Amino acid sequence: MTVSSTGTAASRSTAADSDIELIRRLTHEYVSALDGGRLDDLVALFTEDGVWDGTDWGIPVIQGSAALRGFFESTMSSNRGTCHLVLNHIIDVEGDAAEGTAYFHAFGRRLDGSLQDSLGLYSDVFARTARGWKFARRSVSGLLAEPAAG
Repeated sequence: MTVSSTGTAASRSTAADSDIELIRRLTHEYVSALDGGRLDDLVALFTEDGVWDGTDWGIPVIQGSAALRGFFESTMSSNRGTCHLVLNHIIDVEGDAAEGTAYFHAFGRRLDGSLQDSLGLYSDVFARTARGWKFARRSVSGLLAEPAAG
């Protein structure tokens, strides 16, 4: 049975509602760790073979904990600070797997002082692990205008 975050409360079980909220929290923990510069926390949100796909923005696919660590470390060091807002989640759970989307609005200040303002869509694949829900794949695509990489 597929359970969707858009279904009515009567059509979802308490366990499914709990899974949806845990996954929504995972997406919030992602931006909190990214904006807070907490590299270890950020990488830990992915499965060991997790993927970050920014090909829509010209960034190659990043896969595995070591590669994710290097990518996020580089991204964090190229900014003075960022603030990501994540909203309008749609999450579908099927047993120990789930898929979802969420919009984001990211603000940042680069090292040169210039401002960054990006709108985009996260398209995610989640996996339930022994340590809770994790990102198996996070794909990032831009909306409305050409986003700045990073």
